[in-house]
This record gives sequence, structure tokens and C-alpha cells, in this order.
Amino acid sequence: MTPGPRWLRASVLTVLALLAAAGAAYAERMDSYRIGPRGQGDAHNPAWFKQSFLDLREDLGDAQEAGKRGIIVFFTQKDCNHCQAFLDTTFADPAVQQRVRADYDVIGLDIFNDVEVTDPAGRVMPLRDYAEAEKARLTPTLVFYGADGQRLLRIVGFYPPEKFSRVLDYVAGGHYARGPLSEYLRARAAAPRAAAKLEFDYSLFARPPHVLARTDAPATRPLVVVFDQAGCAGCERFRERVLSDAGVRRLLARFDAVQLDRADSLTTIVDPAGRSVTPAQWARELELAYEPSVVFFDERGAEVHRLDAETGRDRMTGSLQYVLEKAYLEHQQFLRWRRATGREAGAGAQRP
Repeated sequence: MTPGPRWLRASVLTVLALLAAAGAAYAERMDSYRIGPRGQGDAHNPAWFKQSFLDLREDLGDAQEAGKRGIIVFFTQKDCNHCQAFLDTTFADPAVQQRVRADYDVIGLDIFNDVEVTDPAGRVMPLRDYAEAEKARLTPTLVFYGADGQRLLRIVGFYPPEKFSRVLDYVAGGHYARGPLSEYLRARAAAPRAAAKLEFDYSLFARPPHVLARTDAPATRPLVVVFDQAGCAGCERFRERVLSDAGVRRLLARFDAVQLDRADSLTTIVDPAGRSVTPAQWARELELAYEPSVVFFDERGAEVHRLDAETGRDRMTGSLQYVLEKAYLEHQQFLRWRRATGREAGAGAQRP
């Protein structure tokens, strides 16, 4: 260091130490939601989950007698890394767990268990049919029911503790009756950590202007749209851990791939239906609740799949394959396609 007054040297060292501490804190925050390799999670339900006899009407009655708001059905599967992250991070958070246990009985259901279940409306069906009826096509899927059996909310995928706490606020406040979760979360989201402009990766995504219309004249390839945002820690994790992966990039090259700034309310694009919209408007209309979100469309512009939660490399890779192979035509449940095609083995050996 250049010689100078002792006080100046001490000040410089203090500033450097503060910057290093801030960097370490950010790195810790970035790593705190790491989703482990698929196939290595155990995803056992914790002991405080309700032991259900698979009659959800009875479970709702028990919750009502206990003075609770209702029940949460937690759809999971063995070796689900996103489920494991939810159990180990979000449901293990003391504040979240206290709120959940006070307000709900949580019932864990394995979507691959084909036993009979009685749903809140009293219909008896195989669990696989119940999961399909509740659109539990990815795990974890959480479905909130009020004490009267009304479905209040469904969320899909891993939500970290602070974001799940806002989900609990949304339900507790009855906001589901006034608007979608996506708008509630956007209105209460913390300001982006930095005001930096989003840097688009044009080595991976198409350059603007974006004319995505494909209803009149079908495209030759499927479309994937990544709704990104500057100053968003989840978006940065997605770019660093998922979009940087060589396998993901090879698969994305087989799509018409577009990266949009979901906060952009000025730029006009043409969506798959041929409408002129801004990225912010389109994200609102799609009711995307998470940053980032990934939405897949077929060659005719119909949405066929989406990832609207914290996403690891493995789930992104599988989703790209699922859409490229048009597997959604035969398997509406992404996870049943993975099991039917043997995609559960091997692909999860890498770190997402």
C-alpha cells in the first residue's frame, strides 16, 4: 500500500474490511438456498406433519376443532431435491414453522403413491388422480385449504423462508379473494439490491426486437422465455448456477430463447398470441410470482410448462428435454414423465 498518514491507511483498511464482509454476506445469502443434487435427498416428512388416514375431510374437521385456519397438502416424492430444500430450509426456519404449525395441519403426500384418498369435496380417487386434479405436476406442490374445504392457494416449487412468509401473509389476510399471489408479492417485494440495468446474454438469447407471434403461422421450434430482473438475488443464482451450465446452454440452443426484464414497462414486444405488450405487463398477465420465472410455449404459442420458483440446474435441464420431446402431450405430469422414461437416474449427479 502507498505510504501515507496512519489514519488514512487505517481508514482504507476499514473500508476494505467492510467491503469484504459485505461480499461474504452476499455469498452466504447466495448459497443459503442451494438445491442439492437430485437423487440424494431423502425428503422424509418431519414428525410434526399430521399423520393422515387420507380422508382430507376428516383432516379439515380436526384442524377446525383445533382452531386452525385449515390444512396444507404438501405433495412430494422420494429423492426430490427441491422438496428437501423446502423441508431443510423453509419448514426448518423457526419463525415459519411456528406460524405454520399454529395455523395449519400439514399433510405430506407422495405423488407416486397410488393409494386411495378422499379429497376435501368428499370424492374418492387414486392419489395420482388427486395430484393431477390439483395440478401437482412438479414437487413440491403446496395446496392451502380453508377450514370449509375451499382451495385458497397453490404454489409450486421451492420458496425460501422470507418469500414463503409473505405467502402465509397473503393467505392469512384473505388477499386470495382480492387478487393473485403474484401481484401481492410484487407490491411487497423489497427494492432490488442494486439499480443496475439487466445485462442480457445475447450469446444465449435472441436480440430484440422480440416478435414472438406464432398463432397464425406456427414456428419451427418451441419457445422459452426467461423473465429476469436486475438486482434480484434469485435471478443471479439462476444465471450463475443454471444458465452458465454447458448442458443447459446446449439444450437452450434448440429453442427460440428470449430473456426479458420483467420490470420493463417501457419496451414493447409481440407475445405468442400476437399482442403488443411490455414485459412487465406480460409477466403480470401470466401471474408469475417468482423472480426469475421460465415459461415454455409450443410451436403454436400455447403455454406447455413453467418454472415459477427457485430452480436448480437439474430441473431446468429436465424441463428443456420435456418440452423438446413434446412429452407434455402424453404426460401432463412432468415427474411421471421422468419416472416413465427413466430420467430419474444419473442426471442428478451434478451440483445445480
